[in-house]
Amino acid sequence: MTLHVLFAVLAVGSWNLRWFPSGRAEHRASERVERANLMDAAETIAAHLPPHGILFVQELRDAETASNLVYAIRRDHPAASNLVVASCSAFRDWDRRLQWQQCAVITDLPVLDAGWSYWKHAGKIQAPRGYAYALVDAGADGLVLCCCIHLKSNYGATTPEVREANRRKREICTEQLVQVAKKKVKAPNGRRIEKFVVAGDFNADAFGRQFAEERTFAQLTEAGFANCWEGVSLQERGTHPGNTRYPDSTLDYVFTRGFGGFASRSLAPAVPVSDHRMVVVTCR
Repeated sequence: MTLHVLFAVLAVGSWNLRWFPSGRAEHRASERVERANLMDAAETIAAHLPPHGILFVQELRDAETASNLVYAIRRDHPAASNLVVASCSAFRDWDRRLQWQQCAVITDLPVLDAGWSYWKHAGKIQAPRGYAYALVDAGADGLVLCCCIHLKSNYGATTPEVREANRRKREICTEQLVQVAKKKVKAPNGRRIEKFVVAGDFNADAFGRQFAEERTFAQLTEAGFANCWEGVSLQERGTHPGNTRYPDSTLDYVFTRGFGGFASRSLAPAVPVSDHRMVVVTCR
């Protein structure tokens, strides 16, 4: 990932890494296992994300894990020497303990501003986590505001009432992202921001019948964002591989605004370090 002055396309990757680096919910694995997971993830990222790139990563344990991942990529891939962690969230649970499902933005582009935020309350509804963001200078592509998200899942939703609550939590998040794009129109140095990327694990399938009434995706498209998977067959967009009980589904997305479309869209091969496949797109 070498840094240049002018670029033809912007490469964007998004990957939910599944309780990274342990692969176990709220539990550490052995040092050997975690080191192996770091190396496997680094190899996949380096092999499939082109230069001039922005990587959106979900389910990281903490900022140290994000730094270790970048170090692993840079150590074995000299072309990635400019790669940095632009931002990594520090979401906490109700008891103030650091959550083990953080979001990060990683890039080799100049970073002008970065940080993270919880979602705002909407009445009595509080969506979990929040978003990590980074404002990067993409050369000829201009300034790009990037938001990495990991929305509420339906895991454990055994009643219609819980499923409805989860749906509303996801919708609240994209409502707020649309507002961020409306308000964040200038960089700290006064330059205008005209391009936006929202990427991550939406935990909903825009093409699935069970999500047909959900407004999570529609709110972004109505605000001028383009869905990277629009017009792509399920065989090419199965970001969450199925099993004998469930078919493949599309849970991971890159939404953009201000670009001329997508020059390419693809998935990295499935690897044991995650139950999701990494999304890789290039934006014109």
